[in-house]
Amino acid sequence: MGEEQKIVCRLSVQNGADEKSVLVGDKPVILGRASDSDLVLSDESVSRHHAQVRRDGDTWLIADLGSKNGVKVNTYRAVEKQLFHGDRIDLGSVRLHVDIQPYSPTAEARVVFDKEQERGLRTEIIEMDQLGSLLSSFESVSGRALSEMRPRRGPRETTPPGESAELLPLFGAAAEALLSCETLDQTLERILALVFDNLPAERGVICLYDEETDTTEPKVMRTRDGVPETPITISSNIVNDVIKRKQSLLVQDTRADERFGGADSVMMLNIMSAMCAPLYRDGRVVGFIYIDRQSSKHPFNATHLQTLSTLAILSAVGVEQTALRDEIRHEQELRSRLARYSSPAVVDRILEAGGGAAQTMVAEESEVTVLFADLTGFTSLAEKLDASEVVQMLNRVFERLTEVIFEFEGTLDKFRGDGLMAFFGAPLALPDHAARAVSAALRMQEVLDDVNSYSDAARRVSMRIGINSGSAVAGDIGSPQRKDYTVIGDTVNTASRLESSVAKPGQVVIGASTYEQVRELFQCEALEEVTLKGKRKPVRPYVVKKRIEGPKRG
Repeated sequence: MGEEQKIVCRLSVQNGADEKSVLVGDKPVILGRASDSDLVLSDESVSRHHAQVRRDGDTWLIADLGSKNGVKVNTYRAVEKQLFHGDRIDLGSVRLHVDIQPYSPTAEARVVFDKEQERGLRTEIIEMDQLGSLLSSFESVSGRALSEMRPRRGPRETTPPGESAELLPLFGAAAEALLSCETLDQTLERILALVFDNLPAERGVICLYDEETDTTEPKVMRTRDGVPETPITISSNIVNDVIKRKQSLLVQDTRADERFGGADSVMMLNIMSAMCAPLYRDGRVVGFIYIDRQSSKHPFNATHLQTLSTLAILSAVGVEQTALRDEIRHEQELRSRLARYSSPAVVDRILEAGGGAAQTMVAEESEVTVLFADLTGFTSLAEKLDASEVVQMLNRVFERLTEVIFEFEGTLDKFRGDGLMAFFGAPLALPDHAARAVSAALRMQEVLDDVNSYSDAARRVSMRIGINSGSAVAGDIGSPQRKDYTVIGDTVNTASRLESSVAKPGQVVIGASTYEQVRELFQCEALEEVTLKGKRKPVRPYVVKKRIEGPKRG
């Protein structure tokens, strides 16, 4: 087997027509103005011993040696930072390039960055972790913080035509879009408009990205002439690099860049210059903004990339805000729906339960106890009263009965004329659902007696209650146009038959399955077996008399 190929790090600096470089080996390298530095940088902005670059295993680190003007890696100040291939280092106004590659015997003799290669590799990057920390709280960010985000210009750099003098107005416009737009599409459309207003883009698109499925979804796109009739094809090589590295990327000359220039999309579309910035938030890429130019005049530059990165970060905030708004709106809708069936305390517990409230409404089999109640004598009473009096009386009775159901954490299914249906054990699972249902039934009879005590004898009513326990399907059931949260199954039908065919006015009648669960808690009296409608086998019902006080003794 051959010897493992050695990786080397070379630092080089261009000074007019001359270039200096130094190879970093096992011995640390000092960069500075002093003559004893390993790489002498004759510039007043460089300290005598400005920085040190050293090898650490398979990586290289640069450390500031207490310099006056600091060390910047890819425009960001660094005290100590790992270096990667293609990084640029600013020591004062002197810029160095980092080349990390396999060592060859001719590496010492050749010039790493000749003029053609330097022009072809004019690629800028921005690390989104650092930019994101500056924009994490856009409402309180200061103009000074924004000015620090802008890259420092070298002595030979000039302001390109059309560049904005300050990022603050752009930042404010983007923030206003986040606050004023109600939908994500509106927000992203406004952001893309700001991109075209502030950058020399000819084509642009904003896409969302799903990390779990590794898929992208185009949301908004446009050209200088407006919204295109056909979808925009973009460079997947550039986009994939941005998503993978979680860095903004600028390719100033695609024709000379060996990584992207040969891509089919770049060649077919004659893309000359391109930029892409991830929608980056809390360590995740949720999308990206991509823009390019087919014109070779005024290619994108480092400051353009800074602007695009700022807008991308703010777009990520917009995605997050929209998701949060949707979540809040969805929870409010669920809360409103659940409030029709359950008490506020139960609704809170449902929404706080793990797995999400939406899952609560999905139809699934559950162990429940179903209660049917019907007012007896009400039909003949209604014939003697005005319609308004009938409604008023029903509302008064049902309000009190509903309070009892909610008190025992039951779910109110529906009102049926002069009756109601409720169940216990869904959507909130209750191990003692049978005991709760029977307790609620006895309390409902007491409440009705209390209501009757305030009415004259001619307006008093009584109530039959039937209860049964068992398995039932509970959840949203109905058509796409209308769904109600309810329970269905044989357990429900049996409870209904016990109320209508067995229970007498004032009685609470339970099925055998319910009796087995509450026999130690309530005094019950067995009735004769009865064959209920729709049943082939007879069932034995029980009349609940009262709750047993204290432990039952044999």
